[in-house]
Amino acid sequence: MPDTSIKVAMCDDHAMVRNALAMVLDREPDIEIVGSVATGTELLSLVEKTQPEVVILDVRLQDESGVELAQRVRVDHPECKIVMLTSFESDAALVSSFEAGAAAFMFKTGNADELVSAVRGAAMGLCFINPVAVRDALARIRANGASLMEKLDETDRQILRLLADGRSDKQIAESVFLSVQTVRNRVSRLLNRFSKENRTQLAVFVARVLAEGN
Repeated sequence: MPDTSIKVAMCDDHAMVRNALAMVLDREPDIEIVGSVATGTELLSLVEKTQPEVVILDVRLQDESGVELAQRVRVDHPECKIVMLTSFESDAALVSSFEAGAAAFMFKTGNADELVSAVRGAAMGLCFINPVAVRDALARIRANGASLMEKLDETDRQILRLLADGRSDKQIAESVFLSVQTVRNRVSRLLNRFSKENRTQLAVFVARVLAEGN
């Protein structure tokens, strides 16, 4: 193993994926796998312990967001580069990964040589995410979001506007004359409708849509 080998940590909640990644990377004499884990908690501990140059991370882990995990890694270890993996095409995942500071956004069905090149390039500080692709994806997201918002009733639209303005459930309930629990139920349905994982993601998304429309 060369002294200048690139230390790589991997996080994916499917053992078969982790094994496949290991088979690809183990063939490379300049890449050292320092650990392979299934959860965010395990990854944060692994990164703290091994200080890898590159983390390969699934966009969607079981019960947690790979993108939010990438943000945490980048905050605590800004020198660590992130290669995001996904099994599905998603404009939202691409934009979120780019905004989280990921160096690459790749499909699990992609070419093994491309993954190796992304790991090496990320370690060198290169970014493989095309800003034009991100811009186009963001435009599609906003257009789709605006279309979805138009189909909502006025109460849901008002709830979204207040959520984007940073209001609490109690404040929203008082503004739209509903109970707090009813507001929470509606927010939960809106999270599903807009495919967002939490209130913060939904609020940021709605704020973008509203700003685009002004």
